[in-house]
Amino acid sequence: MRRFVLLCAALLCALGFTPSRADDAPTATPDPNALSNSVIYWDVGLALNYPAAWQAPLFTNGQLLLGADPLAALNGTVEQPVVALRLIEPSAEFDLPKGSDLAEIALHVNLTVGNSLIVHKSGKTSLADLDAGFVEVENPERRLLGQTIVALLPDGRYVALSGVSPNEQWANFVVTFFEMRKTARLLSARDVTAPPLGTQTATFAGLAFRLPQGWRAERIAEHIAAYHAPESALYFEGGLANGALLIVVRLDNLPEAGTFRQKALRILDLSDSAPLSQEQLSGRPALRYEEFSPISQQHIASLVIERAVGRYLLIRWSTPLAFYTAYQPLYRAILDSMRFLD
Repeated sequence: MRRFVLLCAALLCALGFTPSRADDAPTATPDPNALSNSVIYWDVGLALNYPAAWQAPLFTNGQLLLGADPLAALNGTVEQPVVALRLIEPSAEFDLPKGSDLAEIALHVNLTVGNSLIVHKSGKTSLADLDAGFVEVENPERRLLGQTIVALLPDGRYVALSGVSPNEQWANFVVTFFEMRKTARLLSARDVTAPPLGTQTATFAGLAFRLPQGWRAERIAEHIAAYHAPESALYFEGGLANGALLIVVRLDNLPEAGTFRQKALRILDLSDSAPLSQEQLSGRPALRYEEFSPISQQHIASLVIERAVGRYLLIRWSTPLAFYTAYQPLYRAILDSMRFLD
């Protein structure tokens, strides 16, 4: 793929193309009232405005999708414009050396990459006041046009913002995408404030505890409950959210054979050597495991509690990195409020 990128660059020069800037505004006039909705993607630490006519944002593990039908785009069907925002790892995902040109990285992550990719433009631009590179490409086989912008975040991570649409919709969509990019703004841990612990009590699986102020309960399955702020949308795959998330899982009728540690390792799908720390929750033995999600880089704390013989609970707390410091006291307060009802 790297050789293909260099070949494209050589062809562009031979044909008289010169690098341009994504800052060159399209000639059409955008609707000033179009971008009235906004979204914050906390895994990246970026806020963005988007058209009011579009559906609610679709969060997946490692990616935010915006559009009139983001679920269709997730399934590989692009019949309407779609915008994607995600973290990338150029060295791990594309085998690119550290310090690679941002426009070259952008080519690798464009949503319309295919065997017949045609590069129309590439060059330097900006995203949320950060230096960035961009590439605009066409996939004639699928009749799609797209633009991807890649920037290096202050913490050393890379972010990619991509927009793609069918050819016949590109002239209008590229105006919207240009205006959306201009609204991008960085957020950090300084912008995060945890709510206080409220007076509302949740009960599930024989456990009672206080919820943070304004949080709601959501039953995922008969044996799984999730608790989060209304604005912290659950990810499409489940298990994480665009904000702090508490999940309680009831685990009954587990095999009696094996030690508590062995059972906890099976519940968490960990190797025998995984580090588990011992503690107690409301007088019951518990084992803790902490990790960072390799894709979203969220912090995850899992607590397995032995309620009785063959009866266990899994309490899973996850936060984007920007939430970690502000939300740790709240997490401890929730745990301290927990009481068993039997």
